[in-house]
Amino acid sequence: MRNSWPGGYRHAMDQDAHRSWNGQHYPGTRQLCVECEKPTGRCEDDSIFTEEGHGPLCVECRYGKEDDIAARADELEITDK
Repeated sequence: MRNSWPGGYRHAMDQDAHRSWNGQHYPGTRQLCVECEKPTGRCEDDSIFTEEGHGPLCVECRYGKEDDIAARADELEITDK
């Protein structure tokens, strides 16, 4: 989805309209996985990268399927399964 002005022209918006527009057209602080493009649920401070620096990645793309993650939760230091 392309980020353009509502109605195709630049104009002032009230705060509610601006918040709504940004929520629909701009991910804001959501960090997206470079592999699957889904939100990672993380921020810059706790981003997941490969050893080679590839990322940010979501837990599933970095460590595997959800069952694999649950089995390795202690090793991966994941507290919220």
